[in-house]
Amino acid sequence: MAAALALALGSSSAWGQGSAPQPGQILISGVPASAPEIQKIIDGEYQKAAGTGALDHAQLQALAQRITAALHKAGYPQAHAYLADQFAAYSFGGGAKAAPQNAEAAASAVAASGSESGNAALASAPSAAGVVPPVKERESGGAAGQKIAVRGFRIDGVGDHPDAGITYDSIHALVNEEYRKLGGSADQPVMLSFAQMQGVADKVTARYRKAGFIVADAFLPAQTIGNDQLIQIQILEGQVGRIVVKGNKRYYADVIAAPAQQLKNKPLQNSTVDSALLYVRDLPGVTVNSTFQPGRQTGDTDLIMVAHEAKSPFTFTTGADNYGTSLTGRYRALAGVTWNSPLGIGDSLSANVDYALDPNQNAYGSLVYNVPLVVVPGLGMTAGFTRSQLQISSDGFGALKVRGPTTTHFVGSDWKFINTDDMKMQVSLHVMREQSRLSTQGMQLSDEKFNVLDLGYAMNHTDRRLQGVDLLQVNVRKSLADQSHEPDLVSPNHAHDFTLAKVSYTRLQFLTQSQRLYFKLNGQWTPDALVPMEQFVIGGPDSVRSYPIADGLTDRGYYTSLEYHVDAPGFGNKPSPFYARPWREVLELETFLDYARGFNAGGNHSSSTPPLTFSGFGMGFIFRIPQFHHFEFHLDGAIPLGSQQATDRHGYHVYGRMGLTF
Repeated sequence: MAAALALALGSSSAWGQGSAPQPGQILISGVPASAPEIQKIIDGEYQKAAGTGALDHAQLQALAQRITAALHKAGYPQAHAYLADQFAAYSFGGGAKAAPQNAEAAASAVAASGSESGNAALASAPSAAGVVPPVKERESGGAAGQKIAVRGFRIDGVGDHPDAGITYDSIHALVNEEYRKLGGSADQPVMLSFAQMQGVADKVTARYRKAGFIVADAFLPAQTIGNDQLIQIQILEGQVGRIVVKGNKRYYADVIAAPAQQLKNKPLQNSTVDSALLYVRDLPGVTVNSTFQPGRQTGDTDLIMVAHEAKSPFTFTTGADNYGTSLTGRYRALAGVTWNSPLGIGDSLSANVDYALDPNQNAYGSLVYNVPLVVVPGLGMTAGFTRSQLQISSDGFGALKVRGPTTTHFVGSDWKFINTDDMKMQVSLHVMREQSRLSTQGMQLSDEKFNVLDLGYAMNHTDRRLQGVDLLQVNVRKSLADQSHEPDLVSPNHAHDFTLAKVSYTRLQFLTQSQRLYFKLNGQWTPDALVPMEQFVIGGPDSVRSYPIADGLTDRGYYTSLEYHVDAPGFGNKPSPFYARPWREVLELETFLDYARGFNAGGNHSSSTPPLTFSGFGMGFIFRIPQFHHFEFHLDGAIPLGSQQATDRHGYHVYGRMGLTF
């Protein structure tokens, strides 16, 4: 007999006449009063839910919903499970009373009716007037048009995220505002339909989504409304479940997943996911895309990271420039190779060689190894060395046969501690060993050797309000030990203990879609006389371009530049013959002003030695074909504006470079 008797969870006996429901109990209606198979279903669902310990109110509510679903599947379509505090009791016979409004009153009514009549008390489904049914039942029958007296809303599940503007107070204020818009007040309830109630929850969802909680959801759970007439809004902020990596071959999955591991079991926010992916995209030889899928647990979302590794782990570069001098070789041939992730952990090994021509007197080489430390996103180690070999055999110095190597060994750590689309910040700490030796015909001219500590800070900021980009680099260098040998005929007055600070700032300001301004400022300050390895360099393609490279060497100084760039003026949208790309992507014209001053310090300073002043004006262009091995050719020409004469006596200077990547 399919009576609406209630079964006690975990017990084969029905609620007896006069018994009051106990906290933590689940009642089931719409099933036979005595059916072992029903009790088996109930016990099975309970064992699954209680495997990890005692259940709280929310877990019991979820268990009731699962029991309802299991009974429907087993062939009991009228079955419905409720918490013990979500039912109303009725009695049959002449002494029947109206259904009370809450669980405590229901228990009293059961006891009273049992004493007045011999009929069994039966637990029924909650009164429709005081119940928010499951979602699928709200749109069926008369439920869609039903309205309930509501005095306000109660919110559950709000985390504390003040940086995103999400707190309990902010969401509570939003809900109260929406309640007032519906005509409600604290003194007078308002009649609301289920759709209107869900509309308030939808506003909460919208607030979360706007704050970057991309899978957050606010909803009305099935519930019985108490005497306070408050409707519960449940919020699932949507936390990250598993991190799944796909498509990796050379890379270890744990390395790609490492930056995202800190997101597990935390609310899924767009900003934190983007930051994690930016860290992953710093890995060499791989690009990573992401997607999401429902997690294994309710409220979880799995992050799927799809890796696309380059076909070859090697990157080759080649090029040429005229960034040399008449002493070191005017023209240079450049070659480099980078082995991306040789150990599968996001490391890289790079080797570069520059060889000077006309005359062929100078060679430069470097070997650098970088490896990320996956335990902290953005943290990595670096080590390497550079070496250049100088041999002067021209410009009147050939007979002297001046030659010697300059070497630098370094090891250190870099940490990109902020990594978002609009802001990146990095600090670095490197220890270096610098040595420069020069000799002539068997006689030592200098043997300068220092251990140096370098502390650096870098920032990359995208200014969306003013449409620009700021780049800042600050370094403080401190000598740890001077192991130079005497005599030093090159820098006889250099300080044996020096400290210096360097700053480099660039502002890229977009004027229109095709026009830009660049402002650059580089400077160095020190109270000490420095060796040439540490001095401020003036002149060349990265300084005042109207002078030769390193035309001025001073202990402290500054360089500033203002550049105007425009993409293919007048014909930018026309197709070029280079892969049919528009000319604005191929050709960039520029004009610039350069200015620099240099000063000596410490033992190099003399009242009779005035500061050096350099200035110049120039024009140039950049020609690019990215589709052809990232080909780029850059040419600048400049003339001096001031009275400072170039050491090579030339009235203009032209610098050019080209490069290819394979």
